[in-house]
Amino acid sequence: MHKWLIKFTSIGRVIRQAVRFYQGSPILAVKRVFRIWRREGILGVQRRANILVGGLMASPLNKDGDNIYVIEPAESTKFNPKVSVIVPNYNHAPYLQQRLESIYRQTYENIEVILLDDCSSDNSIEILTDFSSRFPNRTICNFNDVNSGSVFRQWKKGLDIASGELVWIAESDDFCSDDFLAEQVKAFNNSAVMLSFCNVEFVSGESCEPVWSLASYLSELAMHDWSKPFIRSAHSLVSSGWGIKNLVPNVSGAVFRKPHNFSLLDDERWQSLRMCGDWVFYLSLIRGGLVSYTPVATNYYRQHSASTSQTAQKQDVYYLEHEIVASYLVQYFKVDKSLLSKQYDVLYSHWCSLRGSNLQPQFHKLYDFERLWQLTCERKPNIVMAVYALVSGGGETFPIILANQLKKNGYAVTVFNCKERVTEPGVLNMLEPGIPVLELSNMTMVRAAFEDMGIEIIHSHHAWVDLTLASLLSGNQDIKHVISMHGMYEMMSSAQREAVTPLLMSRINHFVYTAEKNIQGLPESIQSAKSLTRINNALPVTKVEPVDLSSLQIYKDDFVVCMVARAIPEKGWKEAIHAVNLANMCSVRKIHLLLIGDGPEHDRLCQSMSSDTIHFLGFRQNIRDYFSSSHLGLLPSKFKGESAPLVVIDCLLVGKPILASNIGEIANMISSPEGIAGQLLELDKWELNPKEMGECIAALANQSDKYQEICSHVASASSKYSIDSMTNSYEMVYRSCLTNS
Repeated sequence: MHKWLIKFTSIGRVIRQAVRFYQGSPILAVKRVFRIWRREGILGVQRRANILVGGLMASPLNKDGDNIYVIEPAESTKFNPKVSVIVPNYNHAPYLQQRLESIYRQTYENIEVILLDDCSSDNSIEILTDFSSRFPNRTICNFNDVNSGSVFRQWKKGLDIASGELVWIAESDDFCSDDFLAEQVKAFNNSAVMLSFCNVEFVSGESCEPVWSLASYLSELAMHDWSKPFIRSAHSLVSSGWGIKNLVPNVSGAVFRKPHNFSLLDDERWQSLRMCGDWVFYLSLIRGGLVSYTPVATNYYRQHSASTSQTAQKQDVYYLEHEIVASYLVQYFKVDKSLLSKQYDVLYSHWCSLRGSNLQPQFHKLYDFERLWQLTCERKPNIVMAVYALVSGGGETFPIILANQLKKNGYAVTVFNCKERVTEPGVLNMLEPGIPVLELSNMTMVRAAFEDMGIEIIHSHHAWVDLTLASLLSGNQDIKHVISMHGMYEMMSSAQREAVTPLLMSRINHFVYTAEKNIQGLPESIQSAKSLTRINNALPVTKVEPVDLSSLQIYKDDFVVCMVARAIPEKGWKEAIHAVNLANMCSVRKIHLLLIGDGPEHDRLCQSMSSDTIHFLGFRQNIRDYFSSSHLGLLPSKFKGESAPLVVIDCLLVGKPILASNIGEIANMISSPEGIAGQLLELDKWELNPKEMGECIAALANQSDKYQEICSHVASASSKYSIDSMTNSYEMVYRSCLTNS
């Protein structure tokens, strides 16, 4: 009773502080306090209170071992992703029956089986065809007439065919337990898990008698009790053993997320590997993410006399390939010299046991420690892109776009979702599938998780996220923190800014802004002491497929206006509807308004204001397709935080002009040397004039010369948006943070 009294007293104090911070709004204050209490407990509430009064409070380091990444799945969620099972076969007819029976007998049923053959000379095709005829609804066959020369080319072919979210490459001479997939698929309910592997039993080629176990194979690492499951970060696994020895003895024991735009598959050096290619494959897949292990399922790895480890270690290629693995390793992961030293010691020990001692010069021709260490300078830092939620909105989708670009440029990127709102699947689908999405059951685990994952830079895009992470990471100066300001700080009162300044000063390394007004929200102390960089927004050029609007009773002679915005009052939804209705009263052409976005205004207005010209479409992932099917973009925003809205760029990149409020950087965004690519709406005391907006729309709909003039400026205005230039600017910011440290 006494403890609960203390807790509620503490919460009461925080609510009072929060009411002052939120400018006298008790409802908002109570909501925020109880949300933090529910997710972070009383310590989280106390920490946030400290921020509100301008104090600093070091976050307790929660090192809850393997439980850091454990997330309880929602009870209502049935997790049933499709698994593509790729079976690359070459002359394994004696083992195919057992292999395929173990696949088709799986208790997990949502699978497709892709049977590949690389021009076998035995009766493999006959066996594969028989299983295909027995299970036609789940089987795809693809047989080569000419041998490909590389098993990895077969992997690539299978991955190109695969339509599943998850992939299992089941080698044609192995077999497994019936629960192999059922047990492994569970792990991927955690969206940061990139690969799962299971227990392995090494068995003899013909008799299938046990030869040795996974525990004995990995005994020299002494890194884990292999009778127990885990979910661990790729970084920690590499540091504790995977950088020394391949933890997954063969690919049949692993299930992984299907990679997209996976450059390794076209890497000729990787394709040439005979012994260690799978190791490099795993290391490339798991960067920035988590790995799961289960001892419940079992993969039976068939050992042939010609493929014993001792035979392999007698060959020079064994040591050459280990140096190649290490070269990828030091470019993929943040590793210590001691890790490479351990790998060197293990390999040299094998070398000496087979060839004698005092032969280092010969060994160094195959594996040179110093030669490898020089490659570490080519590694790019591990970055967390922290988001408030995976929902619609420029400040929420921009981090996804930047994460995709960084991944493309070779970074290990992790998206950290604070889950402050329910995830919109369409927004999540914007993220490259190879980028892990980390979610934690408790925000107090952030520091432990980021340190365990080897994170070097956090990049956040929302004031709440900035301050929360800064608080949770106070005391850690190794992880650098970059924030992009999207208009929130200048909307704070001077008292609010004063309250958060100490935390910003102590934890934030670099401030990025997209509009000059953003820095008005920063005190002079920050502007003079901290690094600030302006980086203009940009978006990638993408393929556009115009939408057929005939289902909305929109015809070729009609004029179409497209508005994409969060459905909140500040974005001008109601005013836009009134303006189009007024425009139709004085227009020869019929004018339609497409309203794309979700939120309270959508729900409030669609019941009463839908008509044959006002179309509420809700959230749409393919907004450029709708802009391209329209004549004019519309952004009648009166949102005081508006800075450099991405929808303006989306509209221009598909060749369409835009009518938008003259706030933030919008005037500069649509400008060009020839003129502006649209028209500007002036606000009066932050209010829109629907009548003037309607007149403007009607004029553009009915005066062809006026409309064509602004259209002629679009190409020039859009040419200044280079996604590569923007990404390079962010990379320079990241480098400066690490260099200055």
